[in-house]
Amino acid sequence: MFKDEGRPEVATRPAILLAEAILIALEDGYRGIQVAGRSGDGKSTASRYLRSHPSWLKQPTPTAWVSMPRRSNGSDNVFYKVIQGALNLTSHPRAAAIDRLSHIVDRISAECEQMAARRFVLFIDEAQRLSKDDYEYLANIDDGVSLDGYRLFCVFVNQSDDSSAEKDNRRCQIDDMPPHVVRRFFMADHTFRGLVGIAEIAEALGRYDAMEHEGVPFSAYFAPQAYEKGWRFASDAQKFVKAVDEIRKEANLNGQSDFPMMILELAVKRLLVHIAGGQEAFREFSYESIKEAITRAGYLKLEFSRARQLRG
Repeated sequence: MFKDEGRPEVATRPAILLAEAILIALEDGYRGIQVAGRSGDGKSTASRYLRSHPSWLKQPTPTAWVSMPRRSNGSDNVFYKVIQGALNLTSHPRAAAIDRLSHIVDRISAECEQMAARRFVLFIDEAQRLSKDDYEYLANIDDGVSLDGYRLFCVFVNQSDDSSAEKDNRRCQIDDMPPHVVRRFFMADHTFRGLVGIAEIAEALGRYDAMEHEGVPFSAYFAPQAYEKGWRFASDAQKFVKAVDEIRKEANLNGQSDFPMMILELAVKRLLVHIAGGQEAFREFSYESIKEAITRAGYLKLEFSRARQLRG
């Protein structure tokens, strides 16, 4: 019943804020938004969720999602082949770049026409791997789609564990871009964060109380007796906050930090499957079990990795 490497898709507050930022950029007439966030905070999961649950767009809108790979070959042909994959398109292995471009434009325009939509939203994960030339190739797609009477909107999901460095890098990248690329794809920005505070953690945990599998909430599926007696996962949010604070203190990590969505998902899976699901008389999660689940999910490994990134 668990998707995506054993983790269900959950609409969190950060994902909702991303959707709102995209909607504002669309209303402002921009053709793209640059999203930046740290590894593990849930950017990829959020973008995939928004892509697969498009009702937030308020009107019929075709969408696609692609994770940009590291490439030693930065040609237009290879770039268009990657985009074709996101659109489930195939071409002859030796197809020319211009033919791949036409194929992409035709598919985007056809999907817009089929849904009576004005625009097509393309989510590009790992967008920090895009080169200056890649943005020119995207502009070619945008030009072709515009000629057909539609609009391409790109959500660039960039990974960065140092927000200040990301800002400097983005500034340098913008300075290196021609004006027509900047006005299309660099006019709107959004910072994606992990879960902040007890309210957002409670909201995320509460999704497992409400989200159903075959008509049964996840929490009730693994802990039917406790759920029937009134226990809800969201009520354990304070234990999560306390556990993270104690783990950080024991490891001499200073200050507070956003709680990574990836760690929450892994901890939740362990708690539901191995703790609640393995105890017939389960009533609620103990503080110790929550702390252990967060630790075993790799919280400290991720935080130490981020600290090394900050030190350069």
